[in-house]
Amino acid sequence: MAVLPDQRVIHTARDGSVRLTDPATGVTRVVNTLDVYASSEDGLQGIALAPDFAESNQVYLVYAPRDADGDGAADTPSGNAPNALPAGEDDSYWDRWVGVNRLARYTWTGDSLDLDSEQPILDIEVQRGQCCHVGADIDFDGEGNLYLSTGDNTPAGTPGANGYAPNNDAPGMNPGFDSRRGAGSTNDLRGKILRIAVKDDIPAGTPPGEGSTYDIPAGNLFAPGTEGTRPEIFVMGVRNPFRIEVDPQTDSLSWGDYGPDAGAADANRGPMGYVEWNVVGLDDPHNAGWPYCHGPNAAYNEWNFETASPREFFDCAAPRNTSRWNTGLTDLPPARAATLYYGDQPGQQPRDELVNFGAGTGQAPMGGPVYHYDPESTAPGKLPEHWDGKAFLGEFSQDYYAALSVDWETHEVGDIEDFFPNAALAAAGMPANDNPMDLEFGPDGSLYVLEYGDGFFRANPDAGLYRIDYAEGNKAPQAAFTATPASSSAAPLEVSFDASASGDPDGDALTYEWDVDGDGTFDLTGPEITHTYTELGVYTARLRVTDGSGKRGLTSTSISVGNQAPEITVDLPADGGFFDWGDEVPFQVTTNDAEDGTETVCERVAWSYGLGHDEHAHPEVSGTGCTGVFPTDPNSPEHGEGAHLYGAVVITYTDDGANGLPPAAGEATLRLNPKLQQAEHAEVTGAEVVEDETASAGAYVAGLGKRDSLALDRVSLAGIDGVTAAVRGKGRLELRWGSPTAKPFATAQVGKARDWTDLGLSFRARTGTGTLYVTATGALDVDTLTMMGEGVGTPPAAAESSTGPSGAGRTEGEQ
Repeated sequence: MAVLPDQRVIHTARDGSVRLTDPATGVTRVVNTLDVYASSEDGLQGIALAPDFAESNQVYLVYAPRDADGDGAADTPSGNAPNALPAGEDDSYWDRWVGVNRLARYTWTGDSLDLDSEQPILDIEVQRGQCCHVGADIDFDGEGNLYLSTGDNTPAGTPGANGYAPNNDAPGMNPGFDSRRGAGSTNDLRGKILRIAVKDDIPAGTPPGEGSTYDIPAGNLFAPGTEGTRPEIFVMGVRNPFRIEVDPQTDSLSWGDYGPDAGAADANRGPMGYVEWNVVGLDDPHNAGWPYCHGPNAAYNEWNFETASPREFFDCAAPRNTSRWNTGLTDLPPARAATLYYGDQPGQQPRDELVNFGAGTGQAPMGGPVYHYDPESTAPGKLPEHWDGKAFLGEFSQDYYAALSVDWETHEVGDIEDFFPNAALAAAGMPANDNPMDLEFGPDGSLYVLEYGDGFFRANPDAGLYRIDYAEGNKAPQAAFTATPASSSAAPLEVSFDASASGDPDGDALTYEWDVDGDGTFDLTGPEITHTYTELGVYTARLRVTDGSGKRGLTSTSISVGNQAPEITVDLPADGGFFDWGDEVPFQVTTNDAEDGTETVCERVAWSYGLGHDEHAHPEVSGTGCTGVFPTDPNSPEHGEGAHLYGAVVITYTDDGANGLPPAAGEATLRLNPKLQQAEHAEVTGAEVVEDETASAGAYVAGLGKRDSLALDRVSLAGIDGVTAAVRGKGRLELRWGSPTAKPFATAQVGKARDWTDLGLSFRARTGTGTLYVTATGALDVDTLTMMGEGVGTPPAAAESSTGPSGAGRTEGEQ
């Protein structure tokens, strides 16, 4: 996102949408749509205002153009590239999957971008047809130089990686599985933080490149003309620096970076998976180490992926790139330890605050801004001087914001503070921090935060754009309302509006004002009202709540009179169904639309399947059609044996539009669960999670007994007729549905087992989606639960022997 001087906010979505939020009206609109290649994690990414925006009105974007060369055809195939070279092909086969991520400059007209003003600045070659890691954040230093982050363009589930460095250059394998060809190469722009000086005056139609659209400032990692290098590189060896911050006042660059998913160090492979926060001076170009060294500069083994055997460990003081895909130098700059690094649990890092502040699972740091207190500013919501000079970060997976006290001379980190924690938000009746995606201080000294919410590949209902103001004493009220019904096929439509969900943190009485037709006039009052829309159209209904001191809250929603969104029914698979990695999961979708009826146009059924991992997901395969299969990847467990993984599916259907109104979309979501479930990934009540490298994924649940439970939420036992549990101890294991106190539907006794023992529980297959509870009498340790039966997936046909998602799933609408 980018905060405009007038405090409106421009923000982007991966599908190509550019949105504008006006806090004065509480309305967010899509003001532009770019034509993007939106497979996997590609699409529209970062946005930034030019340093001289007040005069130039220039805005920078990073996106993946579907048709970069403008010839009218897509640059790369749809679907996913194969894991291995197809029979009869040579290495030139992979060239068809090469596209670009583009940094471009546009003119802001006041309410939208002038898309015809686009000037491409820099193209980064990337390999498409695979996931993941795009990076793509933009910032500027005090000299006007532009910094651009790029991801390593390498899947976390690389075959053979198992949560460690994905450096697979085995013969015949997809080059995308080797991070050394990007992040680890001196001659590639992926896995880097780049620094360039964009030219002021660029003739229209100038192709992007050094000397034509940008120059190289002095002091980058490699001087122009150095053989086997790219002079744009300022920092190399990063994995996915998704959010960066360049702070001219401290002359610093900081960023959050993501690590792989190994739950523990391995003597033959390397360190456990860490994530990082780094800060350096703008005169300190260097190699951050990935994929040779990581976290505290712990070295990875130069693993032989062809034979699945160890070789020597990389030398962090003098790493060497021996990949067969390397086009750069063999001998690399020394790797650098992270400023801060952390794992999942207390004790895995020097600064446990980084895993103690939040309540979620996993690790996902978002780099953020440095606050500079302005004593001359009269903005009422600016943060106080206490926060002056502190660097902020957001934790996407653990739902918190932190403020770091940094010595800006040495870049050492002192105190780490939990900024506006969820406990304080709950006590004040405010929305909880929920998957921070971006954060930026506005010209008013307030902190603007963009939050993703829960769920994937969709408009999450708990996503939000918030402004955090400092308010000593009286706090602003929170506006919220429901509109019932919010759509109809015809006029007139009577809608009941209820603002009882609004509240005030101080308990003050509120006044309620309504602008139900979006004409700018608040002409109705009261906490509950009704209004009849007599003409067809799409209306913006707004609520404004005000406390006794005059502080206000504002929110809005759309009312559609003339076209209702279609309803989607997923006939199969069952939501929460179980499968084996590598299975194809058949699906069937039907729809019902109030205006169009029940005949489904299958080409309009769009779906996305991704790999869910803790609190986030990696999009993998997409397609269209009413029937087909979701192809799960047998290599997904290569994320790491301790990773909490599942399948995440979003299905949409767009209708024809009606009565002159635009088309509307309905949505359905599915969760698909692997049959092997780690006990520690359940919601554990009463018992204790114990780390143990001899357990299935490095941990187990200890001492499950009376009044304790394990809860597996959003599961379906369709096609499942038993569970095999790995247990030890003495007692009875029980399965219950819907409640930990419900009558058990399956039980099995353990006499006395000192070692892990497979315990079978049989039952009749059940229908419906709900919560499976595992309870016990006595005292049992539980390591894993394996669902028995076909479940919702089937192994791929031998003739189609898939080694991973090799294209969109076979569907009726798209083959």
